[in-house]
Amino acid sequence: MSGTKFIGLSKSNSSFPKYCKWLEDNDLPYIVLDWEKNNFDDIKKCSSLILTGGVDIFPEFYNDWEDGKNRGDYIPARDGFEFKLLEYAFSNNYPVLGICRGLQLINCKLNGSLINDIETIRGTNHEKISPTEDRIHNVNVKENTLLHELVEDNSGSINSSHHQAIDRVGEGLVVSAKADDGIIEAVEWDNKEGKPFLLAVQWHPERMPDKNSVFSKNLLDKFREETNKN
Repeated sequence: MSGTKFIGLSKSNSSFPKYCKWLEDNDLPYIVLDWEKNNFDDIKKCSSLILTGGVDIFPEFYNDWEDGKNRGDYIPARDGFEFKLLEYAFSNNYPVLGICRGLQLINCKLNGSLINDIETIRGTNHEKISPTEDRIHNVNVKENTLLHELVEDNSGSINSSHHQAIDRVGEGLVVSAKADDGIIEAVEWDNKEGKPFLLAVQWHPERMPDKNSVFSKNLLDKFREETNKN
C-alpha cells in the first residue's frame, strides 16, 4: 500500500474519544470501524487495526456461562463485527494492537477462554477505583518477548479497568506480562516468524496517567512503525 497509512480503530461503546485523542495527539491518521454502521469494507482502506475496550464479550464466543457472573451488558453484533475485522487483519498480515477487551477478543478468536469475573473467581480486584479513576498496579514482563523488547524493563506500573481476564491462553499466543496476582496482562505471538506484529494488553495505554510511560509511548511508537511498513 502507498500514500497515507490509516489505522483501523474499532468503535468502543465507552471512553472512545480518548482513543481518538491518543492517535490525534501523535499525528496518526485513523478510520473508525463502527459495528453500528457496519462499515466493514473500510478496513480495506487501512494498514493496521486497533481493537478497543468496552463491554463484555458474549459468553457463547468462549463457551462459558459459569454461575451468571457476567455483567450481561453484551453487544453480540459488535463481537461478530470485530471478529470479522480481526480475521481480515490476520488474513492480510495487518499489524494488530489489542487493548483491554481487544486483548480478550483476540484470545477468544484463537480458541482461548476468559475468567468472567476476576473478583468472584480469583478474589482480586482489577476494576477502576472510581468512575473517573483507573486502578494502578504493577506488571511483570517476561524476558525474550516483544513486550520486553519494547519497554526494556522487567516490571512497571500500568492502569487497570477490567473485571474479566484471560483464562485459557489462545492458540499460538504466549503470555508476555502478568500482574503480581497472576492475572494475565499481555499476550503476543509465540512463534513470530512470518507473522505480522501482534500485541494485546489488558491495560489502557491510550489513557495512562504518564503519557511518556514506556507502557504507552513505546507501544504506540512501535505500532506506528509497523503500520507504516505495511
